[in-house]
Amino acid sequence: MQNADADSGVVPQVTTVRSIAIGRFALCLHSAFCILNCAGTANAQQLIDRVLARVGPSAVTMTDVRIALELGLVQVSGDDRQAVALERTIDRQLQLNEVARFSPPEPAAAAVAEEVASMKMRAGPGLNALMTSTGLDEARLQQFARETLRTRAYIAQRFGTTVQVNEDEARKYYEEHPAEFTRDGVRLPFEEAESSARQRASTERLRVTLDKWDRDLRMRAEVVIVGSANQP
Repeated sequence: MQNADADSGVVPQVTTVRSIAIGRFALCLHSAFCILNCAGTANAQQLIDRVLARVGPSAVTMTDVRIALELGLVQVSGDDRQAVALERTIDRQLQLNEVARFSPPEPAAAAVAEEVASMKMRAGPGLNALMTSTGLDEARLQQFARETLRTRAYIAQRFGTTVQVNEDEARKYYEEHPAEFTRDGVRLPFEEAESSARQRASTERLRVTLDKWDRDLRMRAEVVIVGSANQP
């Protein structure tokens, strides 16, 4: 009987069916392993990308702060750059929320491209690593550029790009910042430094005005710090 079955081709057919079943089972195991592995990677990324603050319903993460710092979306000075960058990133989000209320016009494509180029230049050689590790792409860079340009346009319209200062204000700035008007150890006379003193005094007054605007925005919003940018 067995020989007859073998001659009739029944055994090879059963073997083929079993081989197919085993292959499908192995494929299912491989697929399941890939899914679990991807899920584990995603969870690890979520653990690394910690939430540092909440601005209303929006979260500010460690990745947000890193991107803002390396692309120059925020201006940071001082020793504790990470902590300052977190504060500036919060301010930027508050400004964007305020600007969005007025639906500013879409910036020109050429201006967006120029701003993207500026961000890439500020990031320097670390741009590729930043984009790879954070998932940044060209579309996101263009979005950052549009947000920056809209905010600048709003600020220029509301506060102006310069603030007029008189001679007394220029002289006061000159007296309070002697190092800025010293060349080769010699302080320039006010008459020679007046134009520069006016410009710098104007810039300083505008900065003070914008700082007050940031404080007012914080007072009207719900801002909660939940983590430190310096923590590993």
